[in-house]
Amino acid sequence: MPRKIVTVDVFAENKYAGNQLAVVLDADGLTTEEMQAITLEMNYSETTFVVSKSNNRAGVRIFTLGSELPFAGHPTIGTAWVLRGDSKSFTLALQAGDVLVEFDEQTGICWMTPPKAELCEEVAASIAAELAGLSVEDLVATMPSQVVNIGPCFLLIPVKDLATLKRARLNLESLDSFQSERHPEVGLFLFSPEAYSDDADFSARMLFSDAGLREDPATGSANTGFATYLHMHSGKAVQCIVEQGFEIGRPSRIYVDADATIRIGGKVIQVLQGTLV
Repeated sequence: MPRKIVTVDVFAENKYAGNQLAVVLDADGLTTEEMQAITLEMNYSETTFVVSKSNNRAGVRIFTLGSELPFAGHPTIGTAWVLRGDSKSFTLALQAGDVLVEFDEQTGICWMTPPKAELCEEVAASIAAELAGLSVEDLVATMPSQVVNIGPCFLLIPVKDLATLKRARLNLESLDSFQSERHPEVGLFLFSPEAYSDDADFSARMLFSDAGLREDPATGSANTGFATYLHMHSGKAVQCIVEQGFEIGRPSRIYVDADATIRIGGKVIQVLQGTLV
């Protein structure tokens, strides 16, 4: 049967920026194998499938090019925006649980309240630096490199400046070893206290290895872990703007509100709508 599909740019201030997402509507009846095949056909980092919908709530499955995810940030925000209608909020029922997305009409920001992130063990600076193709001197000595788990796992790595962030490179051999010994499928989330824009607070990159992909333009789940990290290590509420994706030509802006509750925000722009036949 024909199925409607919409593509959007998430965490984008302008069209053709941010992180691309395909949303397949009326996906009930598709098998897991068919969903994975459609995701490969779309060739975005993620595609979502709406398997049920009633009122302001929908059941949704999230696929990368290589596997299904229990939760991911930009697919959650983008899918909720596509389904929202005139609602001021929308809830997605994901494998990781229910996730609420609220829509600020004044700013255009969609605010997601994600699942709780868990800060895990700290990783030696020498190991973190090697994973990112850097030296220990390139890292911020006063901030730890630390694993965070939010369904997907990320190793948060503080680097000293924007120039260092730009020259970071994923060390695949070291990553394979780290994943086999400690955290399967972990990604590297590098962040710097220098940003591209004067009004932003941090710049970040998310380096990973999945079905040939090496870098993500904007990562809501990793920024959820980063928000938790900032809140826990500072001991206070944090509101900030994170820029990501500039190095790969997909400039993205992620809004962070970290207190007792973590919220991650971003804007969504529709790019395309059509039909799968």
